[in-house]
Amino acid sequence: MNSDNKKMIHLIVLSCVLFLSIIGYLTYFQIFMAAGVSQNNYNRRLWQREENTVRGTIYDRNGVVLAETLVTEDSMTRSYPFNSMYSHIVGYSHRQYGRTGAESYFNSDLMAIGNDSTVARLMERITGGPIRGNHVYLTLHHQLQQTAERLLRGKKGAIVAIDPRSGEILAMVSKPDFNPNKLSADWDKLVVNEESPLLNRGLAGMYPPGSTFKVIMSAAVLANGGIDTNYNCTGSLVVDGYTLSDLKAHGYLDLRSSLAVSCNTNFARMALELGGEAVLSMAKDFYFGKSLPGDIPIQTSRIPYNRNIEPTELAAVAIGQGKLLVTPIQMAVVAGIFANDGIMMSPRILKEVQSPEGKQLKSLAAEGNRIISPDIANEVKAMMEAVVTEGTGKNARISGVRVAGKTGTAENATGESHAWFIGFAPADAPKIAVAVILETEGRSGGVAAAPVARELMTQALKRGVLD
Repeated sequence: MNSDNKKMIHLIVLSCVLFLSIIGYLTYFQIFMAAGVSQNNYNRRLWQREENTVRGTIYDRNGVVLAETLVTEDSMTRSYPFNSMYSHIVGYSHRQYGRTGAESYFNSDLMAIGNDSTVARLMERITGGPIRGNHVYLTLHHQLQQTAERLLRGKKGAIVAIDPRSGEILAMVSKPDFNPNKLSADWDKLVVNEESPLLNRGLAGMYPPGSTFKVIMSAAVLANGGIDTNYNCTGSLVVDGYTLSDLKAHGYLDLRSSLAVSCNTNFARMALELGGEAVLSMAKDFYFGKSLPGDIPIQTSRIPYNRNIEPTELAAVAIGQGKLLVTPIQMAVVAGIFANDGIMMSPRILKEVQSPEGKQLKSLAAEGNRIISPDIANEVKAMMEAVVTEGTGKNARISGVRVAGKTGTAENATGESHAWFIGFAPADAPKIAVAVILETEGRSGGVAAAPVARELMTQALKRGVLD
C-alpha cells in the first residue's frame, strides 16, 4: 500500500470519527440537555414563545387565584392578587429577572409546552390568536397561608406546614419577602438588601436545628438499644476538656423526660455512648446530607462529618449544633415522619394541571418510604407529646387536641439565638405537621416559636379547613 492510499485511509477514518462524535453529541444533547436548554431563562425563543402565550393561571388547592395573566388589547401582564403573601413559593415570571417558585417549577405546563404544543402552535397559526397555557393547581391552602403570613409578619424566618399523610405542602411563608407586582421598581433595593428578601428561607434557608434534632437522637437510641438512658443531670458535662451545660440541673431523668425538658447533657452523653457511626447513620436515614425527593428543589442539609467524628463535635451534633445545618422544610418532613408511623412522604406542591378547557392533564400520587419502624416512631411520638404536655413545648398546647412537638433554641454566629418548633396535630390522627423558625429571635423556641405553631395548627384543625 503506497503512502497516498494510507493518507486517504487515515483521512477517511478521521472523518468518520468526527462524524460519529457530532452524531453522539447531538444525541446526548437531545436526550439529556434539550429540556434544560429549552426551559432556561436566557433562551430567547422561550421568551418569544411567552409573548404569544396567555400564561396559565396558578390556583391554590381550592381554586383561589394566586397568579394570573391580565390581557388587554396592547399587553399581557402577570399579576399576583395577594402581593407578597406568595412571593417565594409561587414566585414570579419576569422577562428581565427570570422566574422563581412555582412559576419556574411548572413553566412548561403554564406555557403549554409539551405533548400538546404542536396542536397549540397549529391553532395559533390558523386563528391568529395566542396560545393558551395550562392551569396549575397547587397543594397550598390559602386560609392557612394567610394565617402563617400574619403570624410571621414583622419577623425573620419561615413557616412550613405539610400534610404528613401525603407530603402535600399546605403553607410556606418566608420573611422578609417582596411584592412581585413591583419587581421592576424594587429590584435594585432587593438585590442589595442584607436581609435577603429574595431568599425562600423555607426551602433554602440553612440553620442549625438546635434541640429539634433530639427527636432523631431519640430514634437512634431506641434503634440501637443497649444504651442506659437513665441519668442524673447536674447541669453540666465535661467532654474532652469542654464543658457542655444545661440551663439548670434537671435531676434524675429517663429518655422520655430528657426529651421533654430538652436535657443537653444526657443527649450528649448518649451520643458518645452510641458512637459517631450510629448517630450519623440515623441522621442520614432522615435524609440529612442527602437530597430530599419531591417536585420542588430543596437545599440539601449539611452534616459534614464521618465516623471518626471527634467527641466534642459528636456531643454538639447530639444537641443540633456544631456544623449541622438544615432547612425548615426538612424539619417539617422530620416531624411528619414521626406523625406518619415512620414513613416519610415526599414533599410536593403540585396538585394537578388542567387544560384551558378544564381537562386534567397531570396529577401526582403520594410517594413514601419507611425511615424508622412504627414502634420507634410511636415511642418518639409519645415523648413529643410529653414535650407539649409537661415540658418545654407547653405553649403549643391546644385545648381538646393532643399535640406532639419539640422546641429548639439554636446558637449561631450572630449571638442572637434562633427559635425553633416542630410538631404535629392531632397526635393520635395527624392532619398537619409544622416547622417554625424565627431567625435571631433571641428567645427560646418554647417561648417564641411554639405559640406560632399552636395558632397555625389551631386554624388547620377548625371544622372544614382540611376536610
